[in-house]
Amino acid sequence: MVRFLRKSLPLLSIILLSNPVSLLILGLLNRALLKPFRSCFIIYPAEKKYADYYCFDFMHHFFKHRPVVCGIYFQGTFPGLILGISATEEDFQQPGFLKDLKNKTDRIGLLIGTSTIRYAGLLSSEMHRQKLSTSPQLKSRSASISMVVFRAEKLLREELALDKKTPVILLGGGGSVGTPLKHLLNAAGRRIYIVDRNDSLPAAIQGKRAILIDVAHKGALEERVSELWSGIVILNEAYPSPTRAMLQKLERLKIPVFHLAGVRGFALPTFPHAYNGGIPCCGMNDNGDSVPLIKYLTSPLLRDQVIELIAKENAENCFDSDYQSIAA
Repeated sequence: MVRFLRKSLPLLSIILLSNPVSLLILGLLNRALLKPFRSCFIIYPAEKKYADYYCFDFMHHFFKHRPVVCGIYFQGTFPGLILGISATEEDFQQPGFLKDLKNKTDRIGLLIGTSTIRYAGLLSSEMHRQKLSTSPQLKSRSASISMVVFRAEKLLREELALDKKTPVILLGGGGSVGTPLKHLLNAAGRRIYIVDRNDSLPAAIQGKRAILIDVAHKGALEERVSELWSGIVILNEAYPSPTRAMLQKLERLKIPVFHLAGVRGFALPTFPHAYNGGIPCCGMNDNGDSVPLIKYLTSPLLRDQVIELIAKENAENCFDSDYQSIAA
């Protein structure tokens, strides 16, 4: 019943909220109430299961070009509206598609009276690539997201008791989020290996304990699964989260997967699958106290085994350091 009501919401939204007259009325109310809604978050499905979460199959084609109000979220100081389209990343490459989408979302924001429009996944970087947004806008947004990923990396180290010398493999380190994240990690004294589109994983740390942070494009981790080794701990920020088949492969390799679902907040309806319970980083409001929401995706048994192994590694490293001090 809950699923049926959630999938019916876009139909009701078209009638009650997503037509120009309703949006204008909503905007008048928003302004009269001193603009409690100050942002719109535009989402899209990276995979079919995400589209199926929000609407019925027969509705997908209709919503491909039409942003529809499909929820609200609460994070930071003010709530925001969630608008969805059923278009995929392949549609973004069609001539004029993103320009048309931006015109429509700008018009919706103007009618509602919101000051900020945020875009999920690759939408921001693709709009910038197609010269539909400015560099300062993209850099500001990327800097906010990279700060959350940096905080998540610190939390992960603390949770697993990883040594401060444990290196970081930054998958997508040359991208819009990877670049500012690289600077944050460098400033914190991390040893970083940048892996971009055509790079292989670093041979210098092959077989050793390392954190792999994925902020790359869709499928980048899957492309390198044959290069991975037991000893890696994955922190995923890329959209979408790893598939079930990919998680099973990583489980067999004894590689635990932690997923940055976003920041702590509340959405109605909740975001689907691995993003349930939080607000995706690309949709968060820009307040400095955003708390990362990390989810563990592989088995509890593997997690316990990895924690035990790390504890042994730390004990051996401590013994080696003491021995060297005595020998000196």
